[in-house]
Amino acid sequence: MNPMRNRAMFRRALLGAAMAAMAGCGATAREVTYLVPSDLSELPSLMAIPRDPSLQSFTLRQGAPVYLIGSGDELEIRLRDVEVTTEIVPVRSDGNVSFALVENVRAAGRTVAELDSILTVELSKYFRNPKVDIEVVEFNTQVVSLLGAIESVTSASGARIASGQGRYALKTRTTVLDLILEAGGTTPDAQLNLVRLVRGGRTYRLDIQRVLDTGEKTHNAVLQGNDIVIVPGTDLKSKKVIVLGEVSNSGVYMFSEGVRLMEALGQAGGFTTAAQRDDIRVIRIVDGTPSMFRLNFGRMVVGDVEQNVSLENDDVVYVPRSFLGDLNDVITRIQPLLSILLLPATYRDLYTTGGGLRIDTGEAQSSVSIFTTLPGTSAGKAVTPRNGGEEEESPADEAEEGEGESDRQ
Repeated sequence: MNPMRNRAMFRRALLGAAMAAMAGCGATAREVTYLVPSDLSELPSLMAIPRDPSLQSFTLRQGAPVYLIGSGDELEIRLRDVEVTTEIVPVRSDGNVSFALVENVRAAGRTVAELDSILTVELSKYFRNPKVDIEVVEFNTQVVSLLGAIESVTSASGARIASGQGRYALKTRTTVLDLILEAGGTTPDAQLNLVRLVRGGRTYRLDIQRVLDTGEKTHNAVLQGNDIVIVPGTDLKSKKVIVLGEVSNSGVYMFSEGVRLMEALGQAGGFTTAAQRDDIRVIRIVDGTPSMFRLNFGRMVVGDVEQNVSLENDDVVYVPRSFLGDLNDVITRIQPLLSILLLPATYRDLYTTGGGLRIDTGEAQSSVSIFTTLPGTSAGKAVTPRNGGEEEESPADEAEEGEGESDRQ
């Protein structure tokens, strides 16, 4: 391939060659441009995201997306005659290009194939059966911005690859998920269910996690020029959850906001074969008071959403091997593991005395709730030790006993 030549010399050479050329054939018929169907017909707000045809980067040809040339793009045009001649041609702000002996040919809004056909016709006035090849080497027409929790990728040599947050030119039909993947993917703390698309002064929420989980395309919007995509992230250290007992990988796990019991169990590798799945315990310290919640995995998987509780920072999830009693029993069993995991002293200093549970803070605890109902659920019951060490049952428990006595009578 010859290097790019000076335009004036290039034109004189072509003019000399064209003196002996014959006129070529007529132009091919231009294909119909189809409207791009919207992939985002419905949102939680029941509003369709508007599209601007002038900001589309592609059109459809026989159902396949084809790039539309625009102002600012750079084209590599080759003319194959006696020899191969190549020139880099910018698409001017007026949307036109000039090549060889041909001036002011409309390129913007056309596909490469359409521009190829038009240039072939024009050059046929000077050459016999000219062969033209066109390639877009710089895409600068429709540009979008990507912000937020996006990874920056580096090569094996350590050089940074064009990735991460920044501006990206649309080269074909590109969805929100396409853009995220092209940019290197997301960081571990990305909240894909809260992706934002800013278009035309309005902001739309997109659930890209739903797209990944189910394959549904409703929220995977097709991008157009000037769009802004924001992928929010969270602090990876916002929630620490300890998972112990009959799980594949006991340990301390870090989660973002919104973590639930099912996710924590999955992160720990799931249950062992000896796990007591209907007696999972969650231990939580609230205002210095330890509470324990009893949950049933079997009910959880059949749709009881109350069992899949939200977890808080420093919660302990314990999956027993056999049925457990009160919180004292649980603490006794998991205390060695908590010590190994360097759990905060709040848990390590819990111990049983006189049938009750207190926190070793140097001050006597007059009343400690050792088994409480998880807010928003019906799981568990409250038991509070009296000063004398005897247990005082809640009204709910008394009602249950009353019903039992009635049944016996």
